[in-house]
Amino acid sequence: MEGETEQQSIPLLFRLSQGLSLQAAGIALWACENNEGALHLARYLVKHQRTVMLMIDADSRNNKLLKDERLRRAGLDLATQVSYVGEAQGRNELEELFTDEQWTVAANQHWPRPAPQTWSPDDFAAHRDGKKFSEGVFRMIRDQAQERSPSGKPDMLYSLTTTLQGAEDVPQQLREVFAQLQQLAH
Repeated sequence: MEGETEQQSIPLLFRLSQGLSLQAAGIALWACENNEGALHLARYLVKHQRTVMLMIDADSRNNKLLKDERLRRAGLDLATQVSYVGEAQGRNELEELFTDEQWTVAANQHWPRPAPQTWSPDDFAAHRDGKKFSEGVFRMIRDQAQERSPSGKPDMLYSLTTTLQGAEDVPQQLREVFAQLQQLAH
């Protein structure tokens, strides 16, 4: 994983999706601070013949460190060991996989607007065309929440994950990746 956002949210999302913890499934999650750290760890694990899957935001394809050729040189099989989160849905990052309705529930629960205003799905949909959905949503909540706002992107997504109720609330791409991870661990 790239960083803190994923480190905090993926364990909850995995448990909700798969019905058991990452550890119980035989999976170790490593937050690598950034794309470069993730690539270095993946290269190390491949070199030592460990099973590895690199999950990175789709917008990381634009990063020269994570070009396909560089991933191949690190020993990664692009088809089975690299997952670009959001790419299949035309999204750029993990936060975009969640629906506007899910964001609305989380915002109204965790960061309400001053009464009588409430958050609506349209508030979040307005950020879908922006360059970085998560940054737009974070700024909007920070600027418009009544009292409390998220401390950062990791807190924002973690708070959203705490509002999810069942496996069906976990985005389909993540459920597929989690099932693949669980299969690789066995």
